[in-house]
Amino acid sequence: MKITVWSVLSGKASGHIIINVPETLTIGDVLDKFLTFKGAQKYPGYVMRSSDNLVLDPHKTLKQSSLQDGETLTLGLSDDEEQTFSFGSWWTVTIMSLLIGIVGLAVILWMFFEPVTAPEKFGVVMDAGSSHSEIFVFSWSGDKPLGTADIKLRHRCFVAGGVNSFATHADDLGRYLGKCLKVAETQVPSHLRKETPIYVGATAGMRILRDFDPEGAVAVLTTLRDFLETNSTFKVQHRNIGIIPGYEEGTSGWIAVNYLIGTLKQEETSTKAALDVGGASAQITSALKESGNWTTRNLTLFNQTHNIQSQSFLCYGIGQAQHRHNFLLVTEGKAIAGDSSNPDIPVDPCLPVGTSHEISELDLNGPCTLTGDQKPELASMTIMSQNKMKKIFKNYLGKGEDEDFPTLQEKTVSPASEIPGSDKKVVVAPPQVIKGSSDAKECDRKIGQLFDLQFCKKTFRYGDCMNAQLVPAVTGDLIAFSGLFYHLMLLLQIEPNTSLDDYKVAVDRVCSLKSEALYAAYPGVDKDIVEDLCFDGMYVYKLLTVGLGINNSSWSNIDFTRQVNGMDIEWPLGFMLNRTTGFPPAYADRPLTISTLSLLIILFSAFLFSGILFLRHSIKIRRHSASYQRVIADHFDHELRRFI
Repeated sequence: MKITVWSVLSGKASGHIIINVPETLTIGDVLDKFLTFKGAQKYPGYVMRSSDNLVLDPHKTLKQSSLQDGETLTLGLSDDEEQTFSFGSWWTVTIMSLLIGIVGLAVILWMFFEPVTAPEKFGVVMDAGSSHSEIFVFSWSGDKPLGTADIKLRHRCFVAGGVNSFATHADDLGRYLGKCLKVAETQVPSHLRKETPIYVGATAGMRILRDFDPEGAVAVLTTLRDFLETNSTFKVQHRNIGIIPGYEEGTSGWIAVNYLIGTLKQEETSTKAALDVGGASAQITSALKESGNWTTRNLTLFNQTHNIQSQSFLCYGIGQAQHRHNFLLVTEGKAIAGDSSNPDIPVDPCLPVGTSHEISELDLNGPCTLTGDQKPELASMTIMSQNKMKKIFKNYLGKGEDEDFPTLQEKTVSPASEIPGSDKKVVVAPPQVIKGSSDAKECDRKIGQLFDLQFCKKTFRYGDCMNAQLVPAVTGDLIAFSGLFYHLMLLLQIEPNTSLDDYKVAVDRVCSLKSEALYAAYPGVDKDIVEDLCFDGMYVYKLLTVGLGINNSSWSNIDFTRQVNGMDIEWPLGFMLNRTTGFPPAYADRPLTISTLSLLIILFSAFLFSGILFLRHSIKIRRHSASYQRVIADHFDHELRRFI
């Protein structure tokens, strides 16, 4: 068979020949014959290609390679086309460059612009009140876009009894707080506890203790700090554990009210006044457009500043108000009799007929009933307000049964108690009994004495005296949020559309009932609470009307509630919210900084640009490769015809 061998090489191996060879000759033998004929040396890189530009196997015969008579073979180097017209390798580089550039840019841009959740922060506040304490755990997002955090309550734990009652046995505070503190710690992730601040805000009970027993107050606070530092994993700082002034307690309640309602973030929106009545004090707080003659303080929250007027009235909490009421009943009865040993029993018009209460001498000599220079009995103040407020919490605020209240057993004093280490005995007078008379009109008059400025100032040496003249007029909406209001409105069946006159009628009706009828009207309710219902209802009426100047018109602006949007209104919520304004914003660390992003954009853009260039070059090479094959084929045909 006739085979034409055409060489694209230079030098001696160039040119072409036509040879007659048997079809059993191998491709390698054909190559050897061509090189022998040309007098050229053989190199390992030499290859023979078919007319289809396919590399032929040098070990196969012409027949095995499917070559026909008259076929033209091309001699060249194995890497000639790869180096000159390597379409495949350029395409691989192009694909990789484009892929790296596009994917890289997409990933880094996603990493940089993907919204990042700010780290969660926690704070703990302990409300150390005169009747009870509560530990609150709050959390918030650390970024604070408006300068103040949006916080939410994570957990709360109730402890019956006021911390001020531990003045003489401060070492027991650990047992008092231990259980709630441990539960609070479980609400905060362990890795965040060291940076979670804990605040202790002691209120009216501790303010009274500080006034009469400074050493006892210091002992309680010192023990609290030591206990928390030793037994807590939270961030404990001495300046965060102390007695807060009444105006701060009131302001914190106002913040909580308006935060939950949503008025703090809205510009040109009127805020609501807040009224809170605890065991030992009452707080009324509002935002004033003009200070006038009132003492105000600026408060900035969510980038808005408010002009706050807040007053706290010591001894006008429900517990201490009843102390003063009982004191006036007993002392007035003695004055009328002219003989303190008179056997006649004092009458309480606010108690139902058929009932009586025992009032101890300790109760009558508390701080809020001081009339002379005698030293008050501080323990009696705590025990009374604790008993009363604990019942309200238990029955009407869903706190559960007694076993859910971590507390210490109350210590009682017998009529004749021995002083440890002494053979002397302290003789305590037997309790004074007062009986009920179910006299609504007289109850109104008696409680009204508590809000008579001249009478109050003349009678009591310690505590505040409250009257509408001492507070700014309530012209807007008022939120009354203590547990006292909630339990009263529930028992008296006061609806939102009930008028002030209707409320007074409901109170007068309760105050006129005898004991049997009163118990029948409230089956299943603790008898002590039912018996105090007349006093509580009448006291709130006088507090609002005489103490704050509420009338039939402004009564409709009062909202008696304990919750807004499912969250309890508590001053610790406002206290914690206000504290977050002083915390630096905490942002989540982005995976890429601006400088790193810039460098990576340049890098992956370079890959993308290179890929585009490679793509253009690959297309060009593809075209050149096709052209080359056509040129070679045409050249072979031309030379072959010329040779023939």
